Amino acid sequence: MHHEFLGLAIDEWGSVVAILGGLGGVVGLIIKMTSVMNKLQNSIDTLNATLHGLVNDNRVLTGRVDGLEDKLEVHIGEAKVRNQRITALEKEVFNHHEDN
Repeated sequence: MHHEFLGLAIDEWGSVVAILGGLGGVVGLIIKMTSVMNKLQNSIDTLNATLHGLVNDNRVLTGRVDGLEDKLEVHIGEAKVRNQRITALEKEVFNHHEDN
């Protein structure tokens, strides 16, 4: 007994179903991998944006630190001048009292 449908025997239909199933699996795998690759690309883009932001923040902070260092240098210079004046005034006051 030989069963046929649309000109193909049962074993031939089994082969066709197996081939179509395999192709369907490959297409499903491609779709899944594409989804994974898109998620990975989005994660890389987010990481890249974060790193770019950190680099910019670092540049801003470096500029601020440089500005603060400059201000500190000015204050140190002013403090030295102030200390010299105080020392000179102390000498003048104490030497003046000793002379009297």
